[in-house]
Amino acid sequence: MILREGRAVHGLTIRRYMGLDLSIMNSLMDMYLKCNHVREAEHVFKAITERDLVSWNIMISGYSQNGHPREAQTLFKELLRWCSQCSLATLLAILPSCDSPESLHFGRSVHSWQIKLGFSNHILAVNSIMFITGHFWEALETFKVMRRESHVRHDSITLGTDAHVQNALITMYGRFGEIETAEMVFSLSQYSEYIVLSACTQLGVLRHGKEIHGRVFKFGFQRNSFISAALVDLYSNCGRLDTALQIFCNLPEKSVAAWNSVISAYGFHSNGRKSIELFHDMIESGTRPTKSTFINLLSACSHSGLVNEGLSYYEHMSDEFGVESVTEHHVCVVDMLGRSGRLCEAYEFIKRMASQPEPGVWGALLSACNYHGDLEMGREVATILFGLEPDNVGYYVSLSNMYVAAGRWSDAVELRRIIQDKQFMKPPGYSIIDAGFG
Repeated sequence: MILREGRAVHGLTIRRYMGLDLSIMNSLMDMYLKCNHVREAEHVFKAITERDLVSWNIMISGYSQNGHPREAQTLFKELLRWCSQCSLATLLAILPSCDSPESLHFGRSVHSWQIKLGFSNHILAVNSIMFITGHFWEALETFKVMRRESHVRHDSITLGTDAHVQNALITMYGRFGEIETAEMVFSLSQYSEYIVLSACTQLGVLRHGKEIHGRVFKFGFQRNSFISAALVDLYSNCGRLDTALQIFCNLPEKSVAAWNSVISAYGFHSNGRKSIELFHDMIESGTRPTKSTFINLLSACSHSGLVNEGLSYYEHMSDEFGVESVTEHHVCVVDMLGRSGRLCEAYEFIKRMASQPEPGVWGALLSACNYHGDLEMGREVATILFGLEPDNVGYYVSLSNMYVAAGRWSDAVELRRIIQDKQFMKPPGYSIIDAGFG
């Protein structure tokens, strides 16, 4: 919140010739990274002539925490060429960069490195390894190994007692038909109203959402910023924008989560101009925008056709508001350009990205090519995606649909044959209707 003062201190260190003090330089890097200013931290890191392990750990952790996994992994490899005996802090710095299926192979390499250096029984390391794999059987096996160690005990992080994990547990047991177990987890949750509102929002079940709203009001939980934001999301997604705005306007203190929800609400209802107006009201109120704020704002611009406005906000995210762009912002920009038919600009935007684009960014362009019937570009983008995510059936289906639309039936049939040979299964779509019974 006081980045300007931090920059002033940085200037003071330069004037006082403190640039050779390694601890000061490390602290400056840490400051910039915690303020989401990755590029400025990079400049400091590159200016250090003799780095210590703390310097490397800070920069690797900063990349990981700010949505730059590839840069974190590249720097980690460079560190290993410089120093093979690293610390537990290095391990904890790099592991958050391995939180996607694309990074599973790299995460396994880090796991091997962890065992080699003797950290296999350290509780923080074990917790982090279980968190990043995305392969739940391996995570459970790792947990079993940890339980067999007499000197290692699980903690709240291992078991996960926060709302997000409890919500995931309820979802998991529900999908397996273990309704009684799901109800037990729900009854143990002190955040049950937040959790249930999110479920009602995703399902579009307004009737049950209203019942939870009544319970929230009865116990005075509407003062909780997360619950009030969830209520705004609920009514907006269920088509009751008027009620969502009434809840927002009646909030005595508007949190950034509440601002984000109402900006998203207007965007969801294709009123991007109002989203922009609320964004400026938010800034004038002294509330600092977050990454989620700009995701909602860019999405609102995209759905309302406000392309130039959206591009302007994207370009000034960092220098004016201190928010570094991440994959979700890149997807919004590509979607925004793609919806308006500016496919070549979207393609050039991706090519100019400083880091390797994530599959979701290319996926947004493929969807735009499908919508506008640009088969030539669509084939090129699909080929890239086949290399990045060869098992994602959605990319094959999109390209097949483009072939059909262009009348190229033989190509469409060939692609469908590939889908069958690979035994891909597209998840079936479904609709839910609240009949009002019970």
